[in-house]
Amino acid sequence: MPLFQSVKDYTKRHRKGLFITAAIGGGSYLLGRYATGKLRDLQEKAMTERVAKENLKRRFQQNQNDCVFTVLSLLPTLGDQILYEMNIEAAWAKLQESRKLEKKEERVGSLGASTTTLTEDTQSKILEGILDKKAKYLLWEEIKTSSFTRTFTSIYSVTLLTLLTHIQLNMLGRFTYVWSVSVLNRSEPTIRLQHADEEPEGGFLDPQIERMFLSATWWLLHRGWRKCAERVEEAVNEVVGGVSLKRIFKYEDAEEIVDKLRRAIEYEKDGTTPISYRTWMLPDTEAETQEFLLQAGFAEEYPQNNDGTTRLLDETKDYIDSPDFSAVLGSCLDEVFAIFDHQAFAKALLPAGATMDFNEQKIQEINDDEPIDKVKKVTLANLLPAISRQAHLVIAGNEYLNAFAYIKELQAYSAMIYTQYGEEITQN
Repeated sequence: MPLFQSVKDYTKRHRKGLFITAAIGGGSYLLGRYATGKLRDLQEKAMTERVAKENLKRRFQQNQNDCVFTVLSLLPTLGDQILYEMNIEAAWAKLQESRKLEKKEERVGSLGASTTTLTEDTQSKILEGILDKKAKYLLWEEIKTSSFTRTFTSIYSVTLLTLLTHIQLNMLGRFTYVWSVSVLNRSEPTIRLQHADEEPEGGFLDPQIERMFLSATWWLLHRGWRKCAERVEEAVNEVVGGVSLKRIFKYEDAEEIVDKLRRAIEYEKDGTTPISYRTWMLPDTEAETQEFLLQAGFAEEYPQNNDGTTRLLDETKDYIDSPDFSAVLGSCLDEVFAIFDHQAFAKALLPAGATMDFNEQKIQEINDDEPIDKVKKVTLANLLPAISRQAHLVIAGNEYLNAFAYIKELQAYSAMIYTQYGEEITQN
């Protein structure tokens, strides 16, 4: 009892202090719980943001892989037309056949008098396939211009097809990503492909509009590359037309020819204004749009999906008209022409002790036993087979197509398109 009384007395004497202590203790407890809860919320938010970034990065990378495979699937359609309409191999075959017949004529002409009748009949048939001097000259000139025209047309067409595919698939990938974000509260975000019989949801395109939009590559594959070929041929005639087949080329001469051709193709007559590639890549008028949709099998569906398809095509044209596109295209062409330069010229004109550094665009010596100044000289005629062969390599993909995967400007451009989803979010 005395102990209880003493505690009671102590409490009365220090009532104010005990209240303050209790308040501080209780406040600290509540503050601790609040801080713990706040920390947990921040951790969950950080985790959600990290998952979202990883999801975005994964989807974006998958999208870039899809671009490569899509271009690969379209190359045969493009290549078959270019190789068929610029059949340089047929011209080479005529020259080779003429050489064979000339040699055969020499052998027949050296036979004895007892076989005169035989040789006359045989010689008559041989002479029909032998080209005269003028015919040979014209055929060589055709091979010269066609070799440059076909290969440069292939390079520009495949490069533009690659960029157009990146624009299209990254625009569509943006819609898919926005849709996945909209269902985060339901389940783990995953790509969900909408079936044709389902109603389109916010942030997701109508499947028919999506297919119509993707079919726009038909224009470049069937019409645009011919426009490209016309401009390339004009430049080739201007730059290479007057160059003699017997002219001796050094490596620097070959580089100069390529630079002149690129300037003539990529710039207007003033030499400073870049040309527009938009009409090569996409239809420019309503009639052209109707043409590609008719050829792609969408003529009946176009009226009811006109607005959605037109909106996507207009956005694509805006990207093509932008300064960013010009910069990225320039980087892509530089990379691809560096490969062409190595394949068509460096191997034939540089000494064995030199190699090309694509990053620094210069010759490097790698073999001390082979002096770098031991320059090779080859006639233009002897360079033509390697030049014309590059068209096959460009269209086949291989090294040329692989180069696009390592162009950082193209990756940045694709990322910019993929992440411009402000409008889709507001519509969602």
